[in-house]
Amino acid sequence: MFKVKIKQISIVLLSSVFALISFEFFLNFSPFVSNTSPVRYDEKVGMWHKENYVGYIQDECYKTKYIFDHQGLQKNVYNYDKTKKDVILLGASMIEALMVKNKNIIHNSLAREFNRKYNFMNYALAGSGPTQQYVILKDKVNLENVKYVIHFIEIEGDLLDVVSANLSPLARPKVFVEFSSLNDYRIVPPRDKTIVDTIGDFLGNYQLYNYLKKVIYHIKDSHVIKNNKPIKKTDNNNHTDDLSTNWLFIKGAIHQINNLLKLADKNIEYRIILTSNNNKNVTDMEKFLKFENIKYMHLNNIFKNNGMDLRGFKCDTHWNDETHKNIAKLINISSFIN
Repeated sequence: MFKVKIKQISIVLLSSVFALISFEFFLNFSPFVSNTSPVRYDEKVGMWHKENYVGYIQDECYKTKYIFDHQGLQKNVYNYDKTKKDVILLGASMIEALMVKNKNIIHNSLAREFNRKYNFMNYALAGSGPTQQYVILKDKVNLENVKYVIHFIEIEGDLLDVVSANLSPLARPKVFVEFSSLNDYRIVPPRDKTIVDTIGDFLGNYQLYNYLKKVIYHIKDSHVIKNNKPIKKTDNNNHTDDLSTNWLFIKGAIHQINNLLKLADKNIEYRIILTSNNNKNVTDMEKFLKFENIKYMHLNNIFKNNGMDLRGFKCDTHWNDETHKNIAKLINISSFIN
């Protein structure tokens, strides 16, 4: 009897493994191909792009191939030139831009606009905010050859991303920086790598990953609804909660990046590009940046004054190829950097 049960269990396990392998094979070579995970666990940031990795991201209106180099950066069209200065780009998913054709992403568009005068390097990371971007700059960027740091800040989104309370329990781990003042802060490192992270990193290389993630989120949402817990929705432009701590954290991150670049004593210039349709938030941020003596541009106004729109994909709010190229053109003609 015992032997029969062992045999039955073995058959079920082998059948399950075979079914998963077959399903993965089917997904890779079918119209239903989905997204693999572009990130892995990172002890400094919590998550970082996989090095030397090629993947696809797909939605209703695009299917785009993305390529990460040996540092886990969006691939540059041009080879690195040691004789030229570096321009570092910081930001979140708008700048990471997996869905934009590589040659058109902001760093490659800037390289064309500036006739390859600099090495434009894209350190943007989806799901990050200014506090994580401060750690990325501090721990992942070699400042020896840097001339400019261009920091893209989407005010409403970044205000919510800088506090750990808004991190989903199902999300990848993140480093956080908590400020008690602009100069007093503590770095809260990402949690130690767990077996869940190890499994996630392994499964993230396969098409099954995205489907499994959807199932987990569906189960979670079903549990919330079953227990009559309201699902929180936020309107970034009309958020009425007390955001004083969020403002301190975002300003603290900017202040510390500014200090870091000054302390590097290499004449590195810090530039900020703001996006927001909330006039009050823009006014608040502009006042702070003037106090910090940081050169900035408000992208929404610049585009409007030039008769252009910050266009996104039809099926996605992320900026499309045209917008990336236009941002590079406007940075060039505005003398935002020399």
